[in-house]
Amino acid sequence: MLTLQARARCIPVALSALMLCTCVPESASAQSRHGARRGTPVKPAKALVAPRIAVDTAALVHECQLFDAKACGTLSERLMTGRGMTADVNRAVEFMELACRSGTARACGRAGWLLRNGKGVKRDTARAFALFGTGCAAGDAKSCTSRGYMRQMGLGVPRDLADAARAYDRGCRAGDSRACLNAALLADTAQSDSDAAHSTSVLDRACKQKNPFACTGLAINLEAGRGAPAAPRRAAALFTRACQDGVLAACVNLGSMVADGRGVPRDPVLAARLFAQGCEENVAVACWNLAAVNRHGFGVPRDSAKATALTAKACSLGDSIACSSANPQ
Repeated sequence: MLTLQARARCIPVALSALMLCTCVPESASAQSRHGARRGTPVKPAKALVAPRIAVDTAALVHECQLFDAKACGTLSERLMTGRGMTADVNRAVEFMELACRSGTARACGRAGWLLRNGKGVKRDTARAFALFGTGCAAGDAKSCTSRGYMRQMGLGVPRDLADAARAYDRGCRAGDSRACLNAALLADTAQSDSDAAHSTSVLDRACKQKNPFACTGLAINLEAGRGAPAAPRRAAALFTRACQDGVLAACVNLGSMVADGRGVPRDPVLAARLFAQGCEENVAVACWNLAAVNRHGFGVPRDSAKATALTAKACSLGDSIACSSANPQ
């Protein structure tokens, strides 16, 4: 929960004067100058739209100064879109910060993202990091993920993998599947059994939140028995679902399982098709596997020339085994 200042105290963020759009539509102004035609009803709503926005905006500014988070949020949206006033990202960020301090956790993350990436404002990583921290503490999962990413990559702050892991874990528990995936990938850099178990547990949580990349990582661990007992059937099922969701790595891994009959019935034709799918998208190991099935006529007609070309492609995409095969010493 955010600690709010007393309403009577000054707000530290300067509120600059707003440029309001008070233009009256030509049709309405013409009627006011010349008078409406006899028998033609006047539509005063058109002439009153802009003044009403102006009055409304002035009231919102006053309410925002009294720490009304909803008013601050409305003002920031108007300044981002230019609705009723001149668009100004810098002032939008000011009001987002006020909304953040007034209790809207998501506003902290939005302002932090703009400041970290320099989107319409001067890049300020220190300010962004502080905002992500405030938002994360208030329960905004995406703020936790962004804070963890800045710590992991050392973006404007000292690199601290332990702190990054804590932020990711908090974001994951708050419901951001990206935080779960990042936490698992970070844990994967360690070699201990406890880290492997933690990685698998976090991936499982993210996969249940329907993150196909997390499901792919979980399937890899379950196939290898890393961090959990080996479960090839479940791994194959997870690869299948993630492949259907467009994760090429899942398709290629599923192809290997189908080729060997691990956790699923052996199906050479399906394996070749999955390898071809990955190779078409320049996945190096998929090209290497497709070269192998063409060389041996496994699920496809035997074609040594095609196998050689596919091996060369796999090498050009960075597969060291393919390079060794193509250029034996």
